[in-house]
Amino acid sequence: MRKFFTLLWLLFPVAVVYYHFNEGQAQMAREKARDHLGRIRELERAKEPDWATVVEEYDKLSGELPQDERPSVRHQIRLAKAKAKIEMLDVAGAIADLAQLLKESAAVDGEDGATTRAIRETLGKAYFYATSLLKANGATEDEWRPYAERTRQVFRYLAEHQDPAALADYEKRVEAEFARSVRQNNL
Repeated sequence: MRKFFTLLWLLFPVAVVYYHFNEGQAQMAREKARDHLGRIRELERAKEPDWATVVEEYDKLSGELPQDERPSVRHQIRLAKAKAKIEMLDVAGAIADLAQLLKESAAVDGEDGATTRAIRETLGKAYFYATSLLKANGATEDEWRPYAERTRQVFRYLAEHQDPAALADYEKRVEAEFARSVRQNNL
């Protein structure tokens, strides 16, 4: 028994060195990235966030992750970066990033995966912001209508794939918005 414990004691440093140079490096990189993410969240919660800096920090965060990190983690970082772009009013860039990210996430997580659903919701918001910005800046209906239609399609898809009651609520909201829009145009 004594020889067994002595052998175990002598082999313990070998196991530690093996872990350190293999999985340990990836774990250290993840912990460093988690700390970096905490600093980014603080930047986002600031009273007047510098969104350009936040976008740069998300790029740095992506570079800090281990190469074998799960794709869903990378997708979540890219989603947060796209949300920051929307806050900067870089809606066109955010829409392009989100459309590509949606394809990649759907291939990995499936059409109804949590990350894919969050990406789709953010994409719908981006289309809505694009529509609102175009309408506010006096764009013609031919310019803003495609974005409004994409907004409708995205949110309808989300409503249909969530819950039958959610679809009914969605229909009521669309009807109320349409009625409000018609009243405003008639005034």
